[in-house]
Amino acid sequence: ATNEEELEAAVEAALETGYRHIDTASAYQNEHVIGKVLNKWLTSGKLKREDIFITTKLPMTHIHPDLVETALKESLQKLQLDYVDLYLVHSPIYMKFVEAGKPMEPLPTDHLAVWKVSTESSSWRTYRM
Repeated sequence: ATNEEELEAAVEAALETGYRHIDTASAYQNEHVIGKVLNKWLTSGKLKREDIFITTKLPMTHIHPDLVETALKESLQKLQLDYVDLYLVHSPIYMKFVEAGKPMEPLPTDHLAVWKVSTESSSWRTYRM
């Protein structure tokens, strides 16, 4: 089995067992698999959206006022959801990807501006931060 198949089976088993909170993040690179399973459960009627709590996180590479909304939309698309219940800042450090195998570079950011964007953007009205 591939890692994706194993993850899909694990999420299925968790939902079958009764888990109703899924905590994920862009950095985990698993939102698309979780989204696949959630979509299957939601469209089949095995689960109602209001009966599950989904948390995901703003990646370090997007902790900038101009990037926050893009990151959320990417996560929502991968999760195949209209909203998440909780959107967290994964780490308060804004980082720039340089290249594979090299450390990311820290960048300055305005955390207050990031928060302000989150409260004013129309696409942020469907979840709580």
